[in-house]
Amino acid sequence: MKGISSSQTLSAFALTYIGCATRNSYIKPTIVAKKSNNSHTPSSKDTDTPPPRITSNLKQNLQFLKLWKEFQKRKSSTPKPATSYRKKKVEKEELPDDEEIYRDPTLALYYTNQVLDTAVPVLLVDGYNVCGYWPKLKKHFMNGSLDIARQKLIDELVSFSLLREVKVVVVFDAMMSGMATHKEDFEGVDIVYSSETCADAWIEKEVVALRQDGCPKVWVVTSDHNQQHAAYGAGAFVWSCKALISEIKASHKEVERMLREHRSTSMQGKLLKHNLGAEVVDALKDLRDQLSQNETRR
Repeated sequence: MKGISSSQTLSAFALTYIGCATRNSYIKPTIVAKKSNNSHTPSSKDTDTPPPRITSNLKQNLQFLKLWKEFQKRKSSTPKPATSYRKKKVEKEELPDDEEIYRDPTLALYYTNQVLDTAVPVLLVDGYNVCGYWPKLKKHFMNGSLDIARQKLIDELVSFSLLREVKVVVVFDAMMSGMATHKEDFEGVDIVYSSETCADAWIEKEVVALRQDGCPKVWVVTSDHNQQHAAYGAGAFVWSCKALISEIKASHKEVERMLREHRSTSMQGKLLKHNLGAEVVDALKDLRDQLSQNETRR
């Protein structure tokens, strides 16, 4: 998601900030599959099955190429106050007893608790867990440069969020960061600093809240085995830090491919050979070959 650096990719994207403080929703038209929210302890068979990948329609994501131009204009963004990304509940409207006589059946959706499932999947990331695993972040993490490690991770998550059409929430232990509990937004990625509880406890609580709010898919990224089991039991899919890194690298390759295709398409019709007939092009190639042979003989 290397021709472009992670910091450059970050500034290319501008998504609407959706925080995680209340029980409202971050909604975006997309079709998602339902997953049972029954809590259970993962069996050996469950753990052998890899968690599903986050996929998206690349044709739809070609809008990225338009956003790519923005990266020349944007190099940083000031964190914004958090709002919320959870699902809004539609309250049932009370109808008169004789409403059935004249009700328009095409409006039935607005008079019930039935809502279109447009909630975006949510990816909850244990930030320092990833920083301590990913080699390019670990060197800063181990040296105590937590701010550098955090920003490099956030850069990667911003581009991943856009290409995979998933809401990303990265959680850092505020006690390690030396910060008070607060929430920020950076280019559409929610950043949570939790001092009252550790990151894994905050994530576990958030998984339960999201599932209760009807979020169709929740992923948790951590390599902590206890947290993995707790998240799975709460109804979330689980990725290890290694799995997230692999997905981010795969998204990098998709970005490079889309840019190559865009550059190739944008040059169609602009080169001289695109405006010449096939016979003329062949004749010019023959002339080029002859000139090359003449140069070789000298």
